[in-house]
Amino acid sequence: MTDRVNNFPPLPKFMRLKPCFYQNFEEDIPPEHQILVKRIYYLWILYSVTLVVNLIGCLAWWIGGGYGVNFGLALLWLLVFSPCSYVCWFRPAYKAFRSDSSFNFMTFFFILGAQFILTVIQAVGISGWGV
Repeated sequence: MTDRVNNFPPLPKFMRLKPCFYQNFEEDIPPEHQILVKRIYYLWILYSVTLVVNLIGCLAWWIGGGYGVNFGLALLWLLVFSPCSYVCWFRPAYKAFRSDSSFNFMTFFFILGAQFILTVIQAVGISGWGV
């Protein structure tokens, strides 16, 4: 049996923090589901990149004469929702495909659905929400 050393998120060796999760698509996920799980992973990356772009946009808007509260909330969205989305909907999907767990599938769909609704509300662009 191989020793599973946590490898995600990839951190530089000089940092005292160590990776929190073990992630290996080829070893953990059955071959027929690997592409789907990788797409879910890329969706998480896209969501995180979108939050970074939102932060940059709110910074530009603040510099252009807007309100700083939007930048602060955009920073909060980035710092809270990027790791939470990884833990709350990507990891359950990963574990569900790894062990065929119906509870993890239910958790994935529930949390992803709630986050989708929040993202749609953010896309509407309510003033003062940091989006």
